[in-house]
This record gives sequence, structure tokens and C-alpha cells, in this order.
Amino acid sequence: MKTLIATLFSLSLFLAVQAQYPSNPTKLRMDLEKQYTSGLFKSDNAYTFVPDEDPGAVSSFSILQYLQGRVPGLMIEYDRFNIPFATYRNARPAFFLDEVRVDARTLWTVPMSDIAYVKVFRPPFVGAVGNGPGGAIAVYTYKGEEE
Repeated sequence: MKTLIATLFSLSLFLAVQAQYPSNPTKLRMDLEKQYTSGLFKSDNAYTFVPDEDPGAVSSFSILQYLQGRVPGLMIEYDRFNIPFATYRNARPAFFLDEVRVDARTLWTVPMSDIAYVKVFRPPFVGAVGNGPGGAIAVYTYKGEEE
């Protein structure tokens, strides 16, 4: 009986740990990686997300809200004008939309239905100004023929 309980406990712990790490490469993720990323954005030092694979993405108003509980250390806050800003491990991350530098407000306005792939790079990210001490969040939108 003790071995059965221990086996069930270890299995549930294994499943819980697997659920916390969304970077498991699937064929779709690898195809999206090849299709969308280039240069310094091809790094494996990132959490990857495909909103189409996650039913919870539909209920999110923006990509920042979607990522808030899914990336350890990422905090999304709002200033007094309700403009979002992010901190990742106590530093400001760089934001990229289709590998072009943007601010958090721009990402906030992109509809979730337009987002194909997301990468959250752990600090430091050398593709950002000052070597990105806060990492980077790269959002890729669907290309015209894919919608």
C-alpha cells in the first residue's frame, strides 16, 4: 500500500513539474521557430508559447496579461494612466513585435487572435540595448497567408 501511494505521489509530482515548463518542444513549436525567428532570436534560452495550443489564451485581453502567470519572475503592473509596464527578475525587459523593438503599450494593443508565437528570453538578452538585463519578450504575428 505504501509503494502504491508513493508511486501515485511521484507520478502526480512529475506531472505537476511537466505542466510548469511550457518549453517542451513540439513539432509545431519547432516549425514556428524555423519560420518566424532569425539571428539572435533563435536562442534556446527562452520560454516559448503558442497561443493556438492554449485554450486559456482566448480569455486574455493582451499578450502581457496572458504571460503574467505563465513566466516565473514576470510581473505586469499598470501606472496611474492604466499603461502597462513589465518587470522581469527586477529589471525591465525589452519588447519586440516581429523582431522590431516596441514598447509595452504597443504589445498591449495587439489582439490575441493575431499572435502566432511568443518567446520570453531569460536575462541577459544580447539582442537588446545594453545587453537586455531584463531579458526580452518577442511576439510574432501571423503572416498574411496564414490567417
